[in-house]
Amino acid sequence: MPSNYLGGNLGLLLFCRLLLTDLAASEPICIFPGTHWETRDAETLVSRREDLDRYATHVGGDGCVIRNGFLVYQWGEMTRHKDWASAAKPVLSTLLMMAVQEGKLKSVDARVAPLGWELSEKDASMTFRHLANMVSGYALEEVPGAAWGYNDFAIQLYVRSLERVYGQPLDAVIRQRLSMLQFEDGEFFGSRSGGGVTASSRDFARVGWLWLNQGEWNGQTVIDPEIFADCVRVGVPKELPQAVHQSNDYLSIGSYGGGTTQTPLGPGCYGFNFWFNELLSSRQRVWPALPADTYQANGLWNRDTITVIPSLNIVIAARGSKPGKFQPGAIEGEYNQNLSLLMKGIMGAPLARSSSKQ
Repeated sequence: MPSNYLGGNLGLLLFCRLLLTDLAASEPICIFPGTHWETRDAETLVSRREDLDRYATHVGGDGCVIRNGFLVYQWGEMTRHKDWASAAKPVLSTLLMMAVQEGKLKSVDARVAPLGWELSEKDASMTFRHLANMVSGYALEEVPGAAWGYNDFAIQLYVRSLERVYGQPLDAVIRQRLSMLQFEDGEFFGSRSGGGVTASSRDFARVGWLWLNQGEWNGQTVIDPEIFADCVRVGVPKELPQAVHQSNDYLSIGSYGGGTTQTPLGPGCYGFNFWFNELLSSRQRVWPALPADTYQANGLWNRDTITVIPSLNIVIAARGSKPGKFQPGAIEGEYNQNLSLLMKGIMGAPLARSSSKQ
């Protein structure tokens, strides 16, 4: 992926200015947090703080902006613990990748049935990849892999299956396996009977920083890069039809929060519970205001988001916000307009690569 885009002489001058500042300070351009995020005066890594202030006022809630490993902007109460809704789903897929790396599963294509679930004959071929890509067919009449269904009954099956894989509550799993991230505000999983994320904004941003660095953390490989590359990408073919035939929750596991076919959006821009900034049939990207390599964990249709922008070395955590409706591809939509304001506040500073492989 390209590491930067600098327009004209102004971009070059800005780049030289920051480079000289970094050399004078003898500091790396990209770091990892220790016990606390290291802060920087926003003016050194963002362009217009006044636009970030306007963005925060518009969207509300709690959040922070991480750039080059520094916390450069925050709003609301960053330490607040509340449910992140479906923004938690890519964390489930992170635990899945780690289970494969540890040898607890042969691959993400391992079948779910051997964990002790009495799956129907129709669902017998269901794999973890099917669950992560929302094509499992559970509580639907379509067979696994045949149709797209944004399906919270299947996500509940995903949560309970991961608990069986690890033999522990998910909060204990993530705090042990990701201890190097040094979460500073306590509980990470705490809602939805232990399957929902309740982390503070600044702690969830650490997981976003792990994602941006493709599973590497300060020189340590947390997730094998080949596994990460295979999984964190669009996994639902653009041409895949939407599921239309609802069935029933025959395992009686309940829902993660919603139904089985919540949106037709997803094919061509969804994979491993992430949304990707791909081109839609309208020829617009999911988020026109953001770079093409952006991807996102999204909960309650924009209320709770972790936005990862590798080409800008940026992670944005926003929880409990009201940024506008979930309208992929809508240039004039309120959400995209707020994202434009956010980008206006950030852009202007030179763009740095992550310290890990891009």
